[in-house]
Amino acid sequence: MKTNFKNFACHSNKIHNVNIMRLIIFFIVSAIIAGCNQNENKFKPSQLSSLATKEVMILGVYHFNNPGMDTYNLEIDDYFTKRRQAEIREVVDLLVQYKPTKIFVEFSPSQQAKLDSLFSLYINNRLSLKDIKDGQNEVYQIGFKLAKLLKIKEIIAVDRHGAYLAPYADYIADTLSIKSYQEYNTDYKIQMDKRQKNFIKNTVRENLVYLNDWQQILNNHNYYNNVAISVKDTSDVLFSYKEIEKEIDGLPYKMRSFDFNNIGVEVAAEWYKRNLFIYRNILEHTKEGDRALIIFGSGHVRHLKQFFEDNPEFNLYEVNNLLNN
Repeated sequence: MKTNFKNFACHSNKIHNVNIMRLIIFFIVSAIIAGCNQNENKFKPSQLSSLATKEVMILGVYHFNNPGMDTYNLEIDDYFTKRRQAEIREVVDLLVQYKPTKIFVEFSPSQQAKLDSLFSLYINNRLSLKDIKDGQNEVYQIGFKLAKLLKIKEIIAVDRHGAYLAPYADYIADTLSIKSYQEYNTDYKIQMDKRQKNFIKNTVRENLVYLNDWQQILNNHNYYNNVAISVKDTSDVLFSYKEIEKEIDGLPYKMRSFDFNNIGVEVAAEWYKRNLFIYRNILEHTKEGDRALIIFGSGHVRHLKQFFEDNPEFNLYEVNNLLNN
């Protein structure tokens, strides 16, 4: 039997072309479906409760105004420049899609009257953010701008300051040469130097996406969960509990209620306690049907997420589903 190789080759090419077209159509359809799913997932809760009547989204931030209040502080460039203002507007425009009804920020309730006054002047175009002391702060740059766009009536202050015990853990760990703690601090300083360079180079949105990535949130929380908690004052480095009636090294008497022999546990407990107060303050200002946006330093995100995930009255939304859109 004589084979017609020309016809066979032609037939094979046709089959090959048909298969290529099928693959192209498959990838196009898949891309369309993925795009649709992505849009649907923007507001998909990370956990869904049948009892939920309220919604919450947590935006972990870095401080735009260099307040120098953290253990390690980034040096932030001028966020009033044309470039940075455009980047902030990009973030605000994305957050608008969540349509929050209430915005909670990292100011103490004692500052609420001041916050109300500044916000009232701002939304009535009688005050520029440049005229506010520390006007670069994310509360103003994101919170005020977003609330004005959405016609939200107030920005709610819910922070709670507690005893800041990390410096005591640092001192004890250094004095006793606790290797794991010292190695963590050395590595963290290196990471912060890298972050410093990246945060100046990247856009505000890119920086916020990085901070709100779950792995980064856990990395941040690692200090309390695995590092600080192991520190013990096994040699009475700070003071002896026999000396309970006087101030020692400038440490006020009220601090004596803390167990400095187990300083690591106290550090972790105080941080947890502070976040519990913040959570409680938010609960006191939410009601059925509210969509809450919480704008807080990224170090708070791990605990706050846990609290809201454990509360069946809330559906929790992932902010990076918006910021990555």
